[in-house]
Amino acid sequence: MSADSAQACTAVFTAALIRRDIEGALALLTDDVVFFYSNGTAVVGKEAFAALMTASWKVVADYSYSTLDQAWVSETEDAAAAIYSFAWSGRVGEAEVGGGGRGTRVFRKTPGAGWRIAHEHLSTGQWRP
Repeated sequence: MSADSAQACTAVFTAALIRRDIEGALALLTDDVVFFYSNGTAVVGKEAFAALMTASWKVVADYSYSTLDQAWVSETEDAAAAIYSFAWSGRVGEAEVGGGGRGTRVFRKTPGAGWRIAHEHLSTGQWRP
């Protein structure tokens, strides 16, 4: 899968996560991708991300995820960065679960393969006052 812009990359990646398409999501990540999560976890590489997501999807039913208030803070011919708010929800057993916060995504244009996510950092709080 090839994304012809960083904006397309983030949209297709989010859609893949919502439909629980791990192969579709992995196709939009660099091989050396690094994720930082608000609980202090660091996930390095596609395999680790795939393991984390598939394990989460086994526990959380009715998963929903959205990015909001996205702002592009840097864009060049081969790199871009965006900040945004995010929200997620689902159900574990009979309990409703969810959360949200702020995120940063860094993109890299890969020769021949298009745009990929190289880093994502999620934390609690809002990015807009």
